[in-house]
Amino acid sequence: MRGSRNSAFLFVLLAGLLVSAFQSSTGYGQLPVLDVVVLRGATVIDGLGNPPLVNATVVVEGDRIRSIRSGQDPTYPRDATVIDVTGKFIIPGFVDTHVHWQGWMGEIFINHGITSVLAQADVSKEERFASQGSLSTPRIFHTGGRPRLSPVMSRQEVRQAMREYLQKDPDVAWFLQIRENNRQVYGWAAEEAHAAGLAVFGHAQDAGEAIDRGMDVIEHVWAFALPLMTPQEMEDFQEGRILHWATYLKEGSQLDELIQKAARGDVYLNPTLAYEWGALSPKIREREREIYLMLSNPDLSYFPKARGELLLHRQRLIKIYSNRYEHMPMVSKLSPEDLQVLQDARINVQRFIKDYVQGGGKIIAGTDAPGVASPGLGIHHEMELLVEAGLTPMQALQSSTSWGADMLAGYQGRRGNQRVGSLQEGNFADLLILEADPLKDIANTKKIERVMKGGKFIEFGYHPEFFTAPPSSRPLTQAPEISAISPHRVIEGSSDLEIIIEGAGFLTYSVVKVDGVSLATSFESPRRVRATIPASLMEKALPDRFRMAGPDTKVGVFGDRSLSISVLNPPPSGGLSNSVSLMIQAEWHAH
Repeated sequence: MRGSRNSAFLFVLLAGLLVSAFQSSTGYGQLPVLDVVVLRGATVIDGLGNPPLVNATVVVEGDRIRSIRSGQDPTYPRDATVIDVTGKFIIPGFVDTHVHWQGWMGEIFINHGITSVLAQADVSKEERFASQGSLSTPRIFHTGGRPRLSPVMSRQEVRQAMREYLQKDPDVAWFLQIRENNRQVYGWAAEEAHAAGLAVFGHAQDAGEAIDRGMDVIEHVWAFALPLMTPQEMEDFQEGRILHWATYLKEGSQLDELIQKAARGDVYLNPTLAYEWGALSPKIREREREIYLMLSNPDLSYFPKARGELLLHRQRLIKIYSNRYEHMPMVSKLSPEDLQVLQDARINVQRFIKDYVQGGGKIIAGTDAPGVASPGLGIHHEMELLVEAGLTPMQALQSSTSWGADMLAGYQGRRGNQRVGSLQEGNFADLLILEADPLKDIANTKKIERVMKGGKFIEFGYHPEFFTAPPSSRPLTQAPEISAISPHRVIEGSSDLEIIIEGAGFLTYSVVKVDGVSLATSFESPRRVRATIPASLMEKALPDRFRMAGPDTKVGVFGDRSLSISVLNPPPSGGLSNSVSLMIQAEWHAH
């Protein structure tokens, strides 16, 4: 009897293990494993900048690329799965090197051909390990968050903080912005990161100073513009008298020296063009439509609704720095003069990016998703903007493949080849099969026929059950606040009245409301808006809402009726301000 029970227990245990193994080896987007796959007849673009290999044969064995040859390769096994891809183009899977990672984004990235990401986050070891074999999410490299550094730390305290940070096993060291008050601590921390073989990634005010202190990857372009300003120009910029820093990113020996310094130090630039300049692109409506179509997929129901609305809204906003506007006004609300200033500034940035690459620097096309760019689509949009800036399609491809992989190889390459971002023997078989040539039109990177990760083809599509608890989104804009209105009292029967509203948080597209009725609104600054109240709303001071029943008198009718004045920052996010009352005074009392 005992033997029968033991046998039954072993059978149940074995069955459970088999089911568990099956579940862990399959999953969303996963097809049966192919041991040896041969892709024959396509043009191979390796991501390294080499000339395309026409009529190539790519042999994939397990999760690695075994060989890439022009023409036929007679060495693959007879039982290999041979796929004819004649007329197609094979490129490496993309590497997005600037992602504020959240778990719901995995399927979106992989469906758009991003097979590796650098998460600006502390991602658990278990999640990173699982990502290596998953076909529903890219390979996750991470920064481990940021080290806890303070400007007042001693060198020994910095060393201890870095030891604690390195226990998170980061792939890249991600630091806070280097400033004048923390540059010593920054330099000490960078030394510790470099000793561990890590590249240092972060924001900077001054590119030259940051490079001297050990920065290897500079986020955004402004670090190259601010050092070119005179003290007076810097003061004007910081006090909001200047529309944009890029006005000062002008050609000259000083900028040339900064570019040469960055190139000598193998410093990477992450320009995030979609974030700061995407709204001025001639193709912005096309990109907005692509994001809309993606979000409209009913199977992508787990994409946070507020996040999607904000993402679409951002396509119409431009980042500026003048105190005359909010931080990201709508392009359509700018004056013609200000719009021209921004167009000229954008040209400066485009010329700089082209010069940076021509000078030997490397660009990484990290997107800063999901806050300012779409997961997945963002890398394609960033490459398109890089080509608009003057890079060749080949260079744009490198920015999202091998150059990003080079950065992951660490400080001076000490972490070694991470086997992603390029098509070469021994690398992971992470690749895309495209229907059209991306070297003729970089937008062809979106014409993806198949995605392979680790030697296995993914199954395209989204699954509503992939993620069940979408995170709340941080609002793009807040509800405004009213501190005062002028005038605050008006006599009944007055003609149309212009009212000035003061407060904080007003936008170029804010709407003044009077008793809930929307009025045409004139934006003056983030602290002041104007509107005209029609006479029809101010005809009578009555009814007196405080009066009790009794014979008619004028006593007490001093302006007991009021109009509620508020300001709405329209969706997405935003909201309605507090209300302030405009008192309607009785005419008899006024005289």
